[in-house]
Amino acid sequence: MRINSTNLKQFEGGAVVKQGDSASLFGYELLDEQMRPISDLNGKNATIRIFNQKGKATFESTVDNSKVTFKISKPLPIGSYLVEVVCDGYIFPSDRSTRLEITRSADEFTSVEVLSLVRNDVKTEIDKYIAEHPNRPQTEELPDLTVLYNLAKI
Repeated sequence: MRINSTNLKQFEGGAVVKQGDSASLFGYELLDEQMRPISDLNGKNATIRIFNQKGKATFESTVDNSKVTFKISKPLPIGSYLVEVVCDGYIFPSDRSTRLEITRSADEFTSVEVLSLVRNDVKTEIDKYIAEHPNRPQTEELPDLTVLYNLAKI
């Protein structure tokens, strides 16, 4: 299978969702450059990424009948998000045209709930680094600032 351009077509859910709505189901069909379903990806794991400048969220799904579905389990900051599906080395869509709008709901979500998306990614990266470097000290020794100050005066 060789695909030069990829496309997404939404078949479930809408383009606008309220912040904190964790019940709505979203579904996208994985298509080739001719807008035909890509059946070679059936049964493979896919990662759905929703992102903008304020944060990102990732969801896992399995391709079934050239389609992926997911629910947004965490409140996202209000704004417009790009939607990408990554499967078997391909990133859908090629043209970054698929968007999802998160709008304000009656409930107010604290910045702690919203920022936990970004913080979780940082914590994961730190834990990963520590696991990959088990014999190294986890803190760097800071130089004596007095010595540096005195050397700078010379």
